[in-house]
Amino acid sequence: MIVIADSGSTKTDWCFINSKGEVKTVQTIGLNPYFLDADGILNILKKDLYPFLDNKKVEQVFFYGSGCATPHKKQEVEYALDSFFIHADIEVENDLLGAARALCGSESGLVCILGTGSSSCLYDGKQITERLPSLGYLLGDEGGGAFLGKHLVSAYFNNELPDSLQKLFEQKYTASLAEVLDKVYRQPFPNRYLASFVEFLIENKPDAFVKNLVGSAFDDFFKKQVLRYTDYEKYPLCFVGSVSFCFADELHESAKKHGLEVSKIEQAPLTGLLEFHK
Repeated sequence: MIVIADSGSTKTDWCFINSKGEVKTVQTIGLNPYFLDADGILNILKKDLYPFLDNKKVEQVFFYGSGCATPHKKQEVEYALDSFFIHADIEVENDLLGAARALCGSESGLVCILGTGSSSCLYDGKQITERLPSLGYLLGDEGGGAFLGKHLVSAYFNNELPDSLQKLFEQKYTASLAEVLDKVYRQPFPNRYLASFVEFLIENKPDAFVKNLVGSAFDDFFKKQVLRYTDYEKYPLCFVGSVSFCFADELHESAKKHGLEVSKIEQAPLTGLLEFHK
């Protein structure tokens, strides 16, 4: 059996391919090593993945994960996977390479992720040739879900939302300022919490304030994560991630403002990765 996994900060999509070529998919929470250590990842595998497969029969694992860009973090994930898939060959790569393989295959492209967080790279059809630093939800992640949620919550508590949106926000969410600050500064997975507010933005996409908030966030993304690449305009511009998929129209509009054209948007990379690893 072969296992392919695409892991973001919020969720992990798993794909199992047996010897007959039959495919099964399962979803668990995200396994970002910046928020979970190796033991934490292993515990989630035992609890949430074990009921769906015989881990002793797995021969190969291709794991693409957010937070797996540095050797130390990759090793943490490899340790957990190796402890669970005891007979398998393990390959751990960062989520950007997974996105590039899924979106571009063996062709070159400028590959972008807009999910809970955000990142980008240049891909030559085989490997990542250039990438800009991804600074996480506190210092970067422009255009990502946590970034959008952060700005929405800030606007609400600063009374910057239009009255209509202010009322809708209060109807949907009951958390006080103290509760929100506790979730953001003291509880685990603050990036997931902030990204959860994207649902409100999706529900209110036609509102002018929402359009401006999302458009400005995408403008920031293009300025920080696209326009700084060498010869960026020469590459097909490809996106993957729930935020890019749900706000595709706004993303196209922002790209045009910067003289760019988006060639592909996918909600998730798993289908492309399955095709790549065939």
